[in-house]
Amino acid sequence: MSEILVARQPVYTRELEVYAYELNPQIEQTPNALPSDQATSQLIINAFMDIGIERLTSKSLALISLSEHFLKSDYVLPLPVDQVILKIPAQLQISDEILAGILRLHKQGYKLALENYLQHPALQPLAKLAEIVVINIDELQATQLEQQLGTLKKQHPLVLADHVNSHEQYENCHRLGADYIQGYFLNRPRIVRGESLSASQMNVINLLSNLHNPDTDTSSVVDIISKDVALSYKLLQLMNSALFSRSSKIESIQHAIVMLGRKQLSSWASMLALSDMDNKPREQIRISMIRARSCELLAERAGFSNPDVFFTVGLLSSLDLLMDKSLAELIKPLPLADTVSHALLGRQGDAGAALNCVLAQEEGDWRNIRFADLPASSLSDINIDAINWAEDVLNSM
Repeated sequence: MSEILVARQPVYTRELEVYAYELNPQIEQTPNALPSDQATSQLIINAFMDIGIERLTSKSLALISLSEHFLKSDYVLPLPVDQVILKIPAQLQISDEILAGILRLHKQGYKLALENYLQHPALQPLAKLAEIVVINIDELQATQLEQQLGTLKKQHPLVLADHVNSHEQYENCHRLGADYIQGYFLNRPRIVRGESLSASQMNVINLLSNLHNPDTDTSSVVDIISKDVALSYKLLQLMNSALFSRSSKIESIQHAIVMLGRKQLSSWASMLALSDMDNKPREQIRISMIRARSCELLAERAGFSNPDVFFTVGLLSSLDLLMDKSLAELIKPLPLADTVSHALLGRQGDAGAALNCVLAQEEGDWRNIRFADLPASSLSDINIDAINWAEDVLNSM
């Protein structure tokens, strides 16, 4: 069986905390097609045996669409009932055999998510078995969305709004009572309101302690700041202030730290420690960390000499997730080298190509998951390594 990679897309609560990750295999198929038996089998093998579900879901639930074969089968699925939600596709052709299989899964203790049964009346008999109902809002007008969500909320305790691809759609679904939200809306600005980023209080304290330790080298300071997108952004803002006259533009976090110097960096960190710095949206920071580390690892595996530049590009690419402005507006005043700016805004150069690959991995855009001459297996390993690294960083905060 050929290798099939795994993509994951978060399912959020109303408070934008991650509830689950939907796992999808790398397959090219026509829109609205049922998942194939081979793709489902390989997804289960990759996620639960080869990669490890904890590495993919960071202790959240896994949402998996089952193919018709798995819904008909009478054997016990090799999946832990407390770690997965089984999704019943809307395109399913209902039969007595299918109904019996789904009832069997329900009795085994699996959580079931039923997709779009209002548009597919044949699925109605399954509604009472589903813990979560899924509504695809992609082609619904505002009035249709209000009507259908209202109907579902009266009949079911938990509703997941899928294909939420804009802030306006998110706010409508939130207002109408959707319990869970899924879609690419977090790739757009305006999810987190406000004009300033908050740095982790513990990270600032850690930074201060290292700066005042004469045995700490520059690489340790770079590591602390690079693991916090807020600290990195504030450092670049500082470098752009009237306090400094620069002969060159900034290419990376390390470059900025070297130019600033230890004494001035200590003073800056001390001022940060006096402010309130504990208001971070965790999942947005997770995305920032994964992007940064992925770009860095891509550069290292491809043999580029400046992986710190790639890390900086990945880190700054998510500023629009964290602030109420466009990425272009946010980085315009920063003293960034042209190669960094062009990579961020136009996906230009090697760093831009790395960022494009990482963003494609986020969205399961398989045709664009490529970088340099690296094989697909290496790209998959890099993505998983970056996810694990980001989780370690978040746990240390």
